[in-house]
Amino acid sequence: MAAIRVGILGAGGGVGSSRGSSFARVCKALREDVRVTAVCDIVPEYANRAAAEVDAEPFYDYNRMLASGIDAVVIATPLPLHADQAIQALEAGVHVLSEVTACHDLASAERLARAARSSRAVYMMAENYRYFDQVELVRRMAADGRFGELYYGEGEYLHDCRDLFYNADGTLTWRGKGWDGTYCTHSLGPLLYIFDDRVVRVTGMDTGAPSRTNPQIPFPDSTTFLAKTAKGALLKIRVDYQSPRPHKMDYYAVQGTAGAYEAWRGLGDQDKLWLSDSHEASHCSAGCDWHPLADYAQQYIPDRLAVGKEARLGGHGTSEYWLLKDWFAAIRGEQPSPIDAFRALDYTVPGICAVISARQGGTPVEVPDYRNLI
Repeated sequence: MAAIRVGILGAGGGVGSSRGSSFARVCKALREDVRVTAVCDIVPEYANRAAAEVDAEPFYDYNRMLASGIDAVVIATPLPLHADQAIQALEAGVHVLSEVTACHDLASAERLARAARSSRAVYMMAENYRYFDQVELVRRMAADGRFGELYYGEGEYLHDCRDLFYNADGTLTWRGKGWDGTYCTHSLGPLLYIFDDRVVRVTGMDTGAPSRTNPQIPFPDSTTFLAKTAKGALLKIRVDYQSPRPHKMDYYAVQGTAGAYEAWRGLGDQDKLWLSDSHEASHCSAGCDWHPLADYAQQYIPDRLAVGKEARLGGHGTSEYWLLKDWFAAIRGEQPSPIDAFRALDYTVPGICAVISARQGGTPVEVPDYRNLI
């Protein structure tokens, strides 16, 4: 197969980091037959600068870049644009890697599902937290039966992002204006990967709008929802990207019939687990102890431990490295897309439904399965 020609949509330059540039750096680190040949942004200055950094052609119009001969596009634009821009690429036969979330409301979710079903191009959502080493380690241990039957999990994304809510002139950025959902893919997606499951029903509650910490912001400070899965598990998801507090952007907990796992919390804590087949018994009067998750890394993820430092160029450990390897393998037909449009909607839509539930006072809301579209 010829080199995969990649275009980057969204060069960055405003408030926040340039995710497109991060992916471009990792493409070089992969040392595979992949070339970034185009960069597009509606601000010519940003497109020109980013294109020069990777020796690519700058574009200021998305349709022109799609027609320029690229094979694939990385969508790294504001969240409300993701679904429609992914649909444009899929309809043009261009493979898609879309930043999170996959869509911003239920209508765009259905449009994306239909476009992905009718296109021959590969769609993948760039949920990088699902690719963290500790998530992969727990997933492989769960698949090996070490936790027994999984029936409860927790996921939290706590990140004070208020700096990203305002432009230099004090007006709100797209993040500050909000959208019709909660940014739950980082907290929910890894759990669904570990559990090999999807959410069927949610009940959401929030702290009320407008924000207490930022009265100009029209959405709540914190949202929490309970999710029931197709296999009968219960998940608790908390999303908070504006409360002033230390960051904890990747907390997960898993409970099974034969073991438990909890991520680190801070102050010298570490990821930890307890397994009934390896550790002391759990009793009321003589409780069991936690043990380091890292003790199992060499056994279950030796491939992850063997990669070099160049795999960390994306800014989130090695997650973007493994994510891009999977996307390019799917484009080459070597495997299915691990986070295809339907799995991406499994990760995204529960957050949209949780906001609907919260606005209705916590009424349970059924989560659509877009695989069942007629």
